[in-house]
Amino acid sequence: MLQSRDRSRTLGRLFVHFLLLVYAAILVFIVLGLIFKFSVSADIFFGLSFALLFFALGQSIYELGFKNAVLFLAITSGIGFLAEVLGTNSGIPFGKYYYTDFLGEKFLGVPVVVPLVWFVISYLSYSIVARSSRKFSGSSGKVSLIAKVALLSAFGAVSWDFMIDPMFSAYKYWVWTGQFLPLPELDGIPLTNFLGWFVLVAVMVFVCLSLLSPKSGSNLIKRSNAGDSVIAYVLLMIDGVVANFTLHNYAVIGIGLFAMIAFITIALYYLKSGVKLESPGQVTP
Repeated sequence: MLQSRDRSRTLGRLFVHFLLLVYAAILVFIVLGLIFKFSVSADIFFGLSFALLFFALGQSIYELGFKNAVLFLAITSGIGFLAEVLGTNSGIPFGKYYYTDFLGEKFLGVPVVVPLVWFVISYLSYSIVARSSRKFSGSSGKVSLIAKVALLSAFGAVSWDFMIDPMFSAYKYWVWTGQFLPLPELDGIPLTNFLGWFVLVAVMVFVCLSLLSPKSGSNLIKRSNAGDSVIAYVLLMIDGVVANFTLHNYAVIGIGLFAMIAFITIALYYLKSGVKLESPGQVTP
């Protein structure tokens, strides 16, 4: 029985590696197209998005188990959708904007694929932050640890958005029309957008970790394959650098690179400093 379970885990991990490889291969093709200026069809770009989604889904199932992965998906995409509906209608919490028709079918003004993006980036950021295992003591220890992981995960998501939002806005995926606070802008992107991202992802991860159910009730969930998440995050960073370079968004590249590298560095230091999480069914001595 144990050997069968180990074999299943090995196969599952190999499958996640394969999904990451598919995503990387499509991304390399697109990046080469941006560098050497050959035509890349819109279908390839959509394929890239779905390859990343499938990787994140496979990664979450491998790391959390099927039920917890579905819960993470439902919570993050659900909260993300509600925030997008509120944002496109009121400008809160991101700023005033609307989606064009480029991303396909919409529901209540929000493309149906957009909520899934919230799952992808929140899960990748969370997976990078929480990779090891440690018991916590009492409910106050649990809340404190969850809050720290949620805040650092939110920083990782916002760091990615520094790079990606100016790029996709230039591609006319969505159009910004203002913000609800008199703040400066980054390449036409309201700073309220990044504040909104930070708060929203922090809430998403906090709620998810509060509701996920490891078998060992006094412990949180462990990441056991987070190296793949780091690779995916780095690939997103490379994609952002190349795309923004072709758009001459040099300030965006500088800010995005600094923030994303800082997130990875802090996350690794955070792990080494002893803040660790426990996996379902495993108890640290």
